[in-house]
Amino acid sequence: MSESEPTVDDSVTTSTSTTTPQDGTFNNIPKYMKILVPHDRSEMSDKALSHAIYLARLSDAEIIILNVLERLEMTDSSVSATLREGDDDKSSTDLEITMTGEVKQLIEEKIRLCREAGVKSQISYQIQTGKPSEKIVKVIEETCADLIIMASNKVGSSIRGIGSTARKVIDNVKKPVLIVNE
Repeated sequence: MSESEPTVDDSVTTSTSTTTPQDGTFNNIPKYMKILVPHDRSEMSDKALSHAIYLARLSDAEIIILNVLERLEMTDSSVSATLREGDDDKSSTDLEITMTGEVKQLIEEKIRLCREAGVKSQISYQIQTGKPSEKIVKVIEETCADLIIMASNKVGSSIRGIGSTARKVIDNVKKPVLIVNE
């Protein structure tokens, strides 16, 4: 290839300079650092995760996928943890966690999807039990997520039409919430 031939770069580039309108409305454009995606293993939740992947690629944000189970419903799965004392120092310990079955497959699938789509930042997956809206709000506070992207099947012409879990999250957080619907 000669020096005069242009090269093609398929990577996503972002500009650090911004154009500010005369009224100054774009001075405080947010940069997302942590995106929380509540995921209930539905197709709609996969769509929400796709939006998170897109925004994470643009802003280099971490993705936190949260699966809240009201009751344990995964079959043929196990999670085990072993706490081992350190060899050299009796005060240090190592925690080894192993997963098998559906739990492991679910986590690996979602993380692989994010990586294959080009997410370079950290990806984490949490499984918790309890009431979904309460756990989502708690994880938002614990992780300091600055954007929540979640699915809702009942989005209508009014905000009151949003499904109960999404509505409860919106009512209890002071962070932007992106609702993905059909």
